[in-house]
Amino acid sequence: MKIIHLFVLVILLFPAVCYGQCAPPTPSCAGCVALTTGNQTLSSGTYCITAAVSNLTIQAGAVVCLSAPGSISNSNLSGGVLVYNSGTLSNFNANSGDLRILGTLSNPSNTSFNGARVIVENGGVLTMNSLDVNYALVVNGGTVNTTGLFRINGSGSVCMANMGQIHTQYFQNNSTNGTTALSTKGCISIAQPQNGQTNLNNTLTNSSNVLVCLPGSYTPSNLGSATVTTNCTDCAAALPVAYAYFRAQPQQNGVRLEWQTANELNHSHFIVERSKNALDFVPISGQVVDPFGSQEGKKIYRYIDHEVAQGTFYYRLKQVDTDGQFAYSKLLAVSLGDQSPVVRLVPNPMVDQLKIGFEADETGMVDIELSDISGKQWLTQRSLKTEKSHLQTLSVQQLPRGLYLVTIRLGNQYFIRKVLK
Repeated sequence: MKIIHLFVLVILLFPAVCYGQCAPPTPSCAGCVALTTGNQTLSSGTYCITAAVSNLTIQAGAVVCLSAPGSISNSNLSGGVLVYNSGTLSNFNANSGDLRILGTLSNPSNTSFNGARVIVENGGVLTMNSLDVNYALVVNGGTVNTTGLFRINGSGSVCMANMGQIHTQYFQNNSTNGTTALSTKGCISIAQPQNGQTNLNNTLTNSSNVLVCLPGSYTPSNLGSATVTTNCTDCAAALPVAYAYFRAQPQQNGVRLEWQTANELNHSHFIVERSKNALDFVPISGQVVDPFGSQEGKKIYRYIDHEVAQGTFYYRLKQVDTDGQFAYSKLLAVSLGDQSPVVRLVPNPMVDQLKIGFEADETGMVDIELSDISGKQWLTQRSLKTEKSHLQTLSVQQLPRGLYLVTIRLGNQYFIRKVLK
């Protein structure tokens, strides 16, 4: 029997010319060396931390990947890269370099960002009581929450992309660098925009791709070219389209693309585009207007590409507004081919438990999803992979009989297998 092997790589849509404004893609944590002792200065190499480590200095040339239950304390980011998946940061000084947030980071104790570039990646969340942007903040599909004041200081700058969102109680802009957003737009939601609580001493932006969501009719001055939505309580109401997800699943012939929208404002239609080199895209669908269905009020769209077999194919969605303006989604890179037997599902058919074992050189967080062939998700589980061989067990006794797809995500790799009950 032919088994389909699916790798999906999410590529952030930063054109090369915009890297100076925002950020290049996240460095890979693949092949990282386990770091279990502190009191070190790192100037090269890629390291993964899943234990308690203190007194580190991360210099240019070094990449450190932090995952729970790991912690970093009494340490400095001095030109290198810290990739935050999960875990604990305390007494951490980000003086220079990149802090890249892929997981949820909430009020790290005695942590200052100073001159580092803070990048909240697609799906990442940074929550702070207050936040001062002194250097550079990139919100690339992620979310920044401040329960108090969000302030951009004189040399600070904010770049937003991929529908990134900032939610804050109060907002101040003292920066002359301005806030910008790429064509995939970004939103700032201000709960208290009144004078004395929100002050824009300098023009916020010269880009209409910066969307500002205000709860009432009051609009502060100096918003510049921002697109303002009043009587708006959440960024989801201001964004033209907010995606809950965009993913791919293998079919017997071809690839099924599915996406769910959390919000649609002045939206006209989608067009599915495909490429062989991630540069030259061609439309493969007509206007996708009608959703396949809905779940909890969120519209679900599907499109099946029957014209692909083996090889690597890149997909994106072109979302078109009613006024003809458009924006692109993130990219999915899909490789179809024969899968080597690195994944083991025991037993198959499953009864009460399903043991999932696989081997891969890459370490890091493993996400497992069990869904039926209609796409409904039944189970999810996350764990940390620290060795080449990995084993996880799912409790499946409550599942009805039928055919299921097991999706295993490790870094940028997706393994898809079928299992019966």
